[in-house]
Amino acid sequence: MRTADGPGRTGPRPAPGAADRLRRTAARWEDALSVGLGLLVAIGLLLTWLAGSAAHGTVLERGATEATERTPVPAVVTERATAVGDLQSGQQALTVAWTAPDGSERTAGTSVPGLYDVGDRITVWTGPDGALTTPPATAADALTVGFAAGFMTVVLWGLLVLAAGWLGFRWTARRFAHAWELDWAAVEPHWSGRRRA
Repeated sequence: MRTADGPGRTGPRPAPGAADRLRRTAARWEDALSVGLGLLVAIGLLLTWLAGSAAHGTVLERGATEATERTPVPAVVTERATAVGDLQSGQQALTVAWTAPDGSERTAGTSVPGLYDVGDRITVWTGPDGALTTPPATAADALTVGFAAGFMTVVLWGLLVLAAGWLGFRWTARRFAHAWELDWAAVEPHWSGRRRA
């Protein structure tokens, strides 16, 4: 029977020392940590999908509700409040006039994408009271919000997994380093010829 001391040597395997036990324990913890981190990654991917899907569905439902409560009406631009050179992200501030459902003429300020001049006809959205409101949420809005929710989930969950991995592997690395110190303390006096005090 061969032992760990070298090829060709026979006899019983030496009893493991403290360093060997420490190294084996640390290796088992590293294996468990690797499996645990893999499971956390899988759970994170599932949570990302669920968060994105839930956000997407919520915005779609909100858009369907808003579409039943809001009405598109034709309006006329009466004043440009934003100069073309001052446009921010393609939105132009305008004053528009429209006819409310009760037949009254109304005027209010709004912000719309694109470039319009005084006298241009545009479509604005009004609520049940005839006042201006935002357009209902669209499928593109739902897709954007769903993607953003999924992205934020994967980033936050990824940071959690990285932190857990860093802390766990740092702990096992300290145990491996301590095992090496124990091995060195046992070998160094023979290697250097120095005697322990």
